[in-house]
Amino acid sequence: MAPAGNSDMATDYYELLDIPATATESEIRRAYRKTSLLYHPDKVKPTPENLDKFQLLQTAINILTDPTEKTKYDQTRAAKLRRQAETAALDSRTRKMKEDLERREAEAKGGAPGSVNGTKRSWTDRELEIKRIQEENRTKLEAFRQKKVQEAEARAHAEEKPSEDIDRSIKVCWVKEGEGLDIDQDALEENFPSGDVEDIIFLKDKKRRLEGRDKKILLGTAVIVFRSLAIAKKAVAQGTWEGIESLDWAAGKEPGTT
Repeated sequence: MAPAGNSDMATDYYELLDIPATATESEIRRAYRKTSLLYHPDKVKPTPENLDKFQLLQTAINILTDPTEKTKYDQTRAAKLRRQAETAALDSRTRKMKEDLERREAEAKGGAPGSVNGTKRSWTDRELEIKRIQEENRTKLEAFRQKKVQEAEARAHAEEKPSEDIDRSIKVCWVKEGEGLDIDQDALEENFPSGDVEDIIFLKDKKRRLEGRDKKILLGTAVIVFRSLAIAKKAVAQGTWEGIESLDWAAGKEPGTT
């Protein structure tokens, strides 16, 4: 019998048998008998694909009908599903935060959605309809994703609700020349103890004029999301480090100040 620890977690045995994870042993065996007929070498052409599927079914029935192995498999499967849900939730928050930061920068420069170099442009009815449909689809997709991950998020925040991502984030800028060309996520993370940084979001490179420079230069910008507000405040208090031109709160001011 193949132990659960060595099972192929790329294959969900419950999905393979088309049964819920709460199925009883008799339901599992009944589903196995029904499904195995579709791939049994005596019933269908023994192609490599059919043989592989039939072998997976053997592994599935062995594991799911053995109480000890089933418990191990269920625990491993639950952990995998939880990680997937937490990753999806983080990706969603990261995308929203990046859009919010870029919108704030555009507004600070006097720009606005639908403008080019500060000059408002007109939209055709067709373009407006396309944008409306795109926004509607994005809203529906986001709602679907949130529904899938809300249970995982609830568990993650059950003990302690973290401060808003943007409140515990700082924005850093560096000149994209010389050693600045080598600054990436690893280079930024190595400035802090392991575990202090939750995420790093890279924004679009922009040309700006710095004091002492005759021409505008290209600056790289990133937002570092720390595990807690206290850690973020400590990072700001320490000031800039080697290779970094400037750092500031991502929200534009220290959380809690007016």
